[in-house]
Amino acid sequence: MNKVKTFFSTLGARIKITDEAIIKFLPFVSWLCFLALISIYISHSADKKVHKIDDLSRKRQKLEAEHTETKERLTKLSLESRVIMKAEKLGLIQPQERPEKIIVTE
Repeated sequence: MNKVKTFFSTLGARIKITDEAIIKFLPFVSWLCFLALISIYISHSADKKVHKIDDLSRKRQKLEAEHTETKERLTKLSLESRVIMKAEKLGLIQPQERPEKIIVTE
């Protein structure tokens, strides 16, 4: 403990903090504070971008899932057997003979 006291007392004797010294280092300290504020701002900005990217990624995944489900439902609804069943409910009947192919020659 005694060594610590002697170290700080010799350090205090070497470094004298006066009003002139404070005024001399004030621009440098203010520059360091300015740089620290810029660093904090950039860090917060990067965090906001990361959160925004995460939210957009979640929305994209939801939309992809919805697209896949809708496409699957449409595929099931457009099956020939389902179309025939719905047409029969409306009173339409399936023709017995196939339609003729029309060929246009110019």
